Amino acid sequence: MANVNIEIPDEIHKKAKLSSIMKEITLKDFIIHAIEEKLKEK
Repeated sequence: MANVNIEIPDEIHKKAKLSSIMKEITLKDFIIHAIEEKLKEK
């Protein structure tokens, strides 16, 4: 597995963290799922 370090705006981080908490998943899993969904669009 690769490690990726990125900087994102604080507001996006807060929204992603809240969404992950509401879905009862880790922020890491939330971001992985979001990337997978975006890649399916192609």
